[in-house]
Amino acid sequence: MTRLQYWTVTTVAAACFLAMLANLALGLANQSARADVGQRQQYVQQSVQLEGLYREIIRALAELAARNNDGDVKAMLQRHGITFNVNPAAAAPAPAAARK
Repeated sequence: MTRLQYWTVTTVAAACFLAMLANLALGLANQSARADVGQRQQYVQQSVQLEGLYREIIRALAELAARNNDGDVKAMLQRHGITFNVNPAAAAPAPAAARK
């Protein structure tokens, strides 16, 4: 083997070794990113399942604040970006006709 062939083969081997190390590093980074994406996906799926419950809790708190004129609850909801308008009290329903 000539000196030129030796250095050519050595250079190619070193390049292959560096490519293998880069592939290993990228594989580990990819595995970490997949785990992170999996956790975020699970969080999103669980959030969607609980969305109805969250809406009901917020509605109940808003109704409570409006009914009792509770400034603390209203302020807490506003701190979290939730605003609501109080509708004027509906007129009481007319009494049912007396039975004959």
